[in-house]
Amino acid sequence: MTLITQTWPNDRVSRLILTASGLFALVYLFDDFGLSAPFPANVVIKAAGVALLAAYAFRAGHLVLAVGLALGALGDVFLALDASVLPLGIAAFGLGHLVYIWLFARWRMEAGPRGGLSRIAALAVALAGLAMMNWLQPHFGELQIAASVYNGIILVMAVLAILGRSPLLAMIGALLFVVSDSVLAIRLFAGELDWAGPVVWICYYLGQAAITLGLAHQPTT
Repeated sequence: MTLITQTWPNDRVSRLILTASGLFALVYLFDDFGLSAPFPANVVIKAAGVALLAAYAFRAGHLVLAVGLALGALGDVFLALDASVLPLGIAAFGLGHLVYIWLFARWRMEAGPRGGLSRIAALAVALAGLAMMNWLQPHFGELQIAASVYNGIILVMAVLAILGRSPLLAMIGALLFVVSDSVLAIRLFAGELDWAGPVVWICYYLGQAAITLGLAHQPTT
């Protein structure tokens, strides 16, 4: 809680943007409980939460972060549409993670390594991710290359977030993203964990929000 209060903005407009973002995310959470809005309102609601985070980052002057978040919102749109555009959703999220990779790499180069047990933690995350990717290979089907590349990208992002001395809240956000995407991949490709829709959405949104609050007002951009 202290991490959030330390990064919560002081100006009224920024607080309103973040509050509206959280409300949209909360409304969309009920989609998994059979209370979804009709199309296309459900698509707008789903994308609005992260789109507003992008607006917040833009207002804070962090244009690179805003681009990464905007790509995430675009990915939300594609994933809310027909399954035929799933590759476009994967591509949008992949590009967004490349932006995050650049940001976390900058922190690693400019602020130095995190130290402590960070190398062990990064290795554990990488090995767990690779093991899951290997397990899912037979389930990827025609998306085997795209899904494998995407999973590799998000693992690199998480490892860099752990190794570099980036803000703790941003690192937590990166790890929440890994949890969300891992559960989603198992649900989407392996047909398991049908109950886990709320888990995917909560971890995804909190991950994006934590990265936003952790990086938006930091001097390293």
